[in-house]
Formats: sequence, structure tokens, C-alpha cells
Amino acid sequence: MKQPYITKLLLGAAALTAFAACEDTDYQLYDTGQKDSAYIEYIDENDQEATSVNYSFGFDSRTTYTVDLPVKLMGMTSDADRSFTLEVADGTTMQEGVHYTIDHEAMRIPAGAVETVVPITLLRENDPLLLEQEFTLNLKLVPSADLDVVGQTTFSVTYSDIHPTVAPEWWAAGISAFSSSICLYRYETAVKFFELFYAMEEVNPTVVHEMTDRYGDYFVNATDYQGPLAMYLSFLNKYVLSPLWDWVNENYPEDLIIPPYNIPWQKPSNFS
Repeated sequence: MKQPYITKLLLGAAALTAFAACEDTDYQLYDTGQKDSAYIEYIDENDQEATSVNYSFGFDSRTTYTVDLPVKLMGMTSDADRSFTLEVADGTTMQEGVHYTIDHEAMRIPAGAVETVVPITLLRENDPLLLEQEFTLNLKLVPSADLDVVGQTTFSVTYSDIHPTVAPEWWAAGISAFSSSICLYRYETAVKFFELFYAMEEVNPTVVHEMTDRYGDYFVNATDYQGPLAMYLSFLNKYVLSPLWDWVNENYPEDLIIPPYNIPWQKPSNFS
């Protein structure tokens, strides 16, 4: 009869010992008095963390392009805004006001927030050299009076406006396989093609998004015969190629001649 009682005593003693050991554990607690930190965390279009962006205006008709740079807080929120500093680092070839603008007022973690975004706007029209070469902006997050830094602290943006002089694969294939539906390649014509294509986003967003998901923005992932002219010819004929034909006929009528056959390009009968 005494054995169960002794067993209970031993178990109780073990529990007390374990509890005492827990009481003696030196837990690491966040020091609310320490200086908090900021870090950069940019997630690219592939949902991967990246330390740089390389952008080409390509066929985009816009004159500016904005990179939103996220800066996040490591530490506790505050009831006041806290500023951080992004310095221009070595290797930068961009000039502020000529190649880019950056929102200096956005360089702060707002009160109660754990992150913010700093817009960096790339400018297209101020430097003719953009047509020939790339320019780079290197930024470094450095300690400020309000915030220290931790983790990823550098970021680079590179851009250009070098015009593609050679037709994309899918465009070149379209001339040989669908010569009744597309004219000779010219950079200005390709820009107009995409201007008309993206204008359809308000009218038929389902197809436009389906195509960009498949081929990428401005069809950067499209290949030759399995490209948009092969798979979406009916849609493109109706909404893009018909008005494009009229535009080319007005601006570059010589491009409606298909070499080497010297045959005038005809507006297809199924064009609306």
C-alpha cells in the first residue's frame, strides 16, 4: 500500500524540480528600450526577394516608370513617424532630376506602421543617351537618428530606353505565316500595337490578362508560331490589327509591302 504513495511523492518532487529549473531559465526578451531598425525587402514579379531591378521601356509608351521600394521595420511600432536615410552609393550613373526622382518625404516609417514604400520614378525624356546605354542608381540604407539598420540595406535600379531594332520572334513569324494580318516591323508600329492591345483591358480584361499571363507584359515570353498571332489571331484582328492597319497606312504606307514578293499588304476581309 505504501508503494503508490512513495511513487506520488517522487513524481511530485520531480515536478517541483522541473518547475524550479524553468523559473531559473534566462529567457531572451525584446528590449523595448533599444533602438529599432529598418531594412529593405523588395519582392519581384516571381515572388522572390530581389536586391535589384532592371527595367527597359521597350514598347511601353509611357514616359515614366515607378519602382516602389519597400522599407520595413525590425522592432516595435511607435506613436510617432520615424525617418530613415537612403544614400546614393558608389557606382551610380543616374542623375536625380534627369534620370529619376525619389520621394524624400516617403523616407519614414509612419506612426503605428511596420513598413512603408519609397517611390523611385524613372524618367524617359531628359537624356538622349538612354537610347544607347543603361543607367544605374545604387542606394544604401544607412542609420539615422530614429532608426538603425539591419539585414538587407542595399538596392540597385538599372534602366534604359534602347529601342528593339529587330522584330520579336512572334512578330517575324507573323509576317511569314499570317502576312494578311501584320505589317513590317518598325519600333513605332510595335509601340502602337501594344497601345491598342492594352487599351482593350477596359473592354475585355479577361482575354488581355489571359494573354499577358501566358506571354508576359509586352509579350516578352512569346515565341514564334505559338505566339499571340497564332493563338489569338481572331481577337487581335478585331481589336488591334484593324486599327493598326489604318494607323500604318496613314503613317508608314511603305511598310504595307511584304518583301521579297513586292505584294501590297491587303486589309483582311474579316477586319471590322
